[in-house]
Amino acid sequence: MSTLRESVLSLDVGDPEVAIAVHALLGDDPELLSQASEPPRSYGSLGPWVKANFLSADGPFFGLAEHAPQAALGDAFDERVDRLLRLLVIRPRMEADLKALSRIEDADLEPILTVLTEAGVVRADVNPLEPDAPFWTLDHRLVRFHYAMMTEHLERWRRGYITDKLWRMTSARFNRYVCRPEFTKLAREWALGDPAAAETTRIVVPDPRFRQLRTLEVAAWSEKGELVALGTVRWGITMREKQLQRMRHVRRLLDAESVRMYCIAPRVDPAIAADEAPELFRVGPAHLLRAV
Repeated sequence: MSTLRESVLSLDVGDPEVAIAVHALLGDDPELLSQASEPPRSYGSLGPWVKANFLSADGPFFGLAEHAPQAALGDAFDERVDRLLRLLVIRPRMEADLKALSRIEDADLEPILTVLTEAGVVRADVNPLEPDAPFWTLDHRLVRFHYAMMTEHLERWRRGYITDKLWRMTSARFNRYVCRPEFTKLAREWALGDPAAAETTRIVVPDPRFRQLRTLEVAAWSEKGELVALGTVRWGITMREKQLQRMRHVRRLLDAESVRMYCIAPRVDPAIAADEAPELFRVGPAHLLRAV
């Protein structure tokens, strides 16, 4: 059973995209949900709901989101923690990446990550190709929203004069950094419904020819550590054929060209929809919320 799926379904929101987005913001916390206005009926009308509840100074969650890092961490919140969280809202990162970008001393980074983990702000996700280098992932909904949406324009949000313009400027960040992580986590739980899958992870694969790292959000593994499936995730934008091509390229890099591929997105372009490869599956929000 998918714990996250059951939690999303408990919201009793009819539109799957809206349900996932609302859950990305509030989880299934009954106290928070009781303060929110009624969720919109479609994802296209989600913006006004988010603005009214989270991005208006008189909204029920503006203050909670504004002060979320300090509330979660208390005296442990400082400038170094702020730098780390600004990095982690963009994407999960390995410790070496955090060291290089945050300029935090080696001796200080591990204790800080321990404090953040104990406070429920971050989690360490398994890295199957480098087991000693987990992916550090932002795991606190309101902290994630704070860094995704509020930090850069906090005073403007508070004044409320150009809220609609700010939303147009930042809605892509809402989709990418607030909703997509929730959708990805749900997709990994869904992929565990395959009887052959024992674990699902993110995966980062070296590409020596192009001197790049190729990342996919979903990789399913058997109990023996064999690759079962790969998945790429998009949210808020149509998945393009180049994303499928990139996933096929990663399969070749892993010498695993027979494993299943999941294109996980609310919408895919016609080329993906028409692809008849038997190992390709198109997976939308409604699929993830069905019982496996």
